[in-house]
Amino acid sequence: MLFLMRTAFWLIIIVLLLPTDERQRSEVYGTAQAAVNDVATFCDRNPETCARGKDAFAVFVQKAQFGARMLMDLISGGSGTGEGPQQGSETSPAFEPARLDPGGSRDTLNPADLEEAWSGPDAAGT
Repeated sequence: MLFLMRTAFWLIIIVLLLPTDERQRSEVYGTAQAAVNDVATFCDRNPETCARGKDAFAVFVQKAQFGARMLMDLISGGSGTGEGPQQGSETSPAFEPARLDPGGSRDTLNPADLEEAWSGPDAAGT
C-alpha cells in the first residue's frame, strides 16, 4: 500500500512539472536535446577524463567479479581462491564457528555503567 502511495506521489510530481503550452514544450525539448548532445560528446571534449573513467570502471568490474566469485565459493563451500571447492574438504567446514569461553570473566562493566540512569525529576516535585 505504501509503495502505491509513493508511486502516486511521484507521478503527481511528474505531471505537475510537465509543460502546458507549446512554448514551454519546445523549451523542454530543446533542453533535453542539448543535455543528450552534451552527454554523447563528453568523451570527444574530455578524452583524458574518459580514459581515467574507463580505467576506474575496469577496476570496479574486476572487484565486482572477484566479490561475486568469493560469494559463489562461500555458497558452494569452496576455499575462496576462485578454484572451486577443495578436494577432501567434505568433512571440515569452510570456516570454523566462533566458540564462547565459559570459564572467562563476564564482569566487563565499568563502575559508571553500573550507576542508575537519570529518570527525571522525582515524584515529590522537588
